[in-house]
Amino acid sequence: MAVSSDLIDSKGRPISQRDLFVAMGVNTVAASFGSIWQAMTYGMPLIMFMQAIGASGVVIGLVTTVRLLAVSAQIPAALASEHLGSRKPFWGRFALVHRFVWFFIAGLAFWCEPSRWWLPLAIVLLVGVSEVLGNASTAPWLSWMADLIPLPIAGRFWGIRQSVSTATSLGGLVLAGQILDATRDPFTGQAQPHGFAIVFAIAACLGMADIVVHHFVREPRPVPSPRGAALHRRVLAPLANRDFRLLTLSLGAWNFGLSMTTAFALVYLKRDFGVTYSQLAALSIAAALGAIVTGYGFGEIMDRIGPRVLGAILLFATPLPLAAWLLVNRSVVSIGPFRFPQSIALLCVAGIVLGAISSAILLVQLRLAAELSSPRGRTMSMAVHWSFVGLLGALGPTAGGLIMDYFPSPARLDLVIPSGLPFSFYHAQLILFTVLLWLVALPLLLAIRAPAPPTP
Repeated sequence: MAVSSDLIDSKGRPISQRDLFVAMGVNTVAASFGSIWQAMTYGMPLIMFMQAIGASGVVIGLVTTVRLLAVSAQIPAALASEHLGSRKPFWGRFALVHRFVWFFIAGLAFWCEPSRWWLPLAIVLLVGVSEVLGNASTAPWLSWMADLIPLPIAGRFWGIRQSVSTATSLGGLVLAGQILDATRDPFTGQAQPHGFAIVFAIAACLGMADIVVHHFVREPRPVPSPRGAALHRRVLAPLANRDFRLLTLSLGAWNFGLSMTTAFALVYLKRDFGVTYSQLAALSIAAALGAIVTGYGFGEIMDRIGPRVLGAILLFATPLPLAAWLLVNRSVVSIGPFRFPQSIALLCVAGIVLGAISSAILLVQLRLAAELSSPRGRTMSMAVHWSFVGLLGALGPTAGGLIMDYFPSPARLDLVIPSGLPFSFYHAQLILFTVLLWLVALPLLLAIRAPAPPTP
């Protein structure tokens, strides 16, 4: 497809159409390394490590909360970088150290006794440091990508990139599950700390490879924001745009509910159903398959009907696959020669649908944030949007941890779900998520004045 390109890079050289497509290809290759790093650190491995070292529900929620609070680092980073002639060196330094910190987390997992009372808090601190550094690099990168990728093909590009990177993450999920199962204690069923150390060290190597490869992506010359404005005016200026503000609040509500429920799904299954690490990894693999299969298709649909309409459909549909949690039980099902817990088999099917929806909502967010922000000062606009969304989402894990720790026992509550199992803390979290989606996130998104879909 022919796409006009009149971009100039940070060194004053023109970026041709060929240069543009090469840059998008290199970007996708780098993202593949990054997705493996993501799969082998956050999500199942980190949450299961926290449980293995005896972290409480609140502390497990806290390790996710600090990640979301760290997004506020995007604003000072945007202030420091928005007048630079090139965003790439600023981004690269922070991003490399962000990934390198995971070697320290691997070291603690390998050398420290799991019974140390301070170990869960040390992990929370290191994750927080890593995320502050990572978020300092995020706004310059998002601004760089928004300037580089032409809007007429943005949906297709992000859809293809997401499908490819998610496909490669499957290898990381499988490898992490296999390593953790191979290092399980035969009596407790918990993976040994050195198993988590191996997973985190491999992830750190691949995460740094992502940054090195990404360095070869061309960067258009940034358009700086006006100088001389007061600090608070520069930070709040993007939110003066009504539609940009509505988008931020809508996706903040979505992020709150998603972060409240995601981590505790693993805790609920491990605690109440005794599933293995490989079976937990299978849930992430199922979600990844949903993103892989539908990434390009959702990108095409978004380019045709517009991101606002697609986003509204997705937010409305999200609770439908979540209903599978009301049907899980402790039976075993056979699929050919293989036997699986019914809960894992059912949730894998639902996970494919939910993975497709979640990845498509991210595409909608990337597209609308670019469309509703001005090229002048775009770095600050991206920092403000993602920071506010992250800060709203940061409340989710803490709320989820409190619900888990203080939810009444099944015997006291005397409620059951349709499958006959007791109504648990996790079902309460899912109900709250549904209320937020239908009564908060969806109305806010629909209130945005729909941008016209760009003509390819």
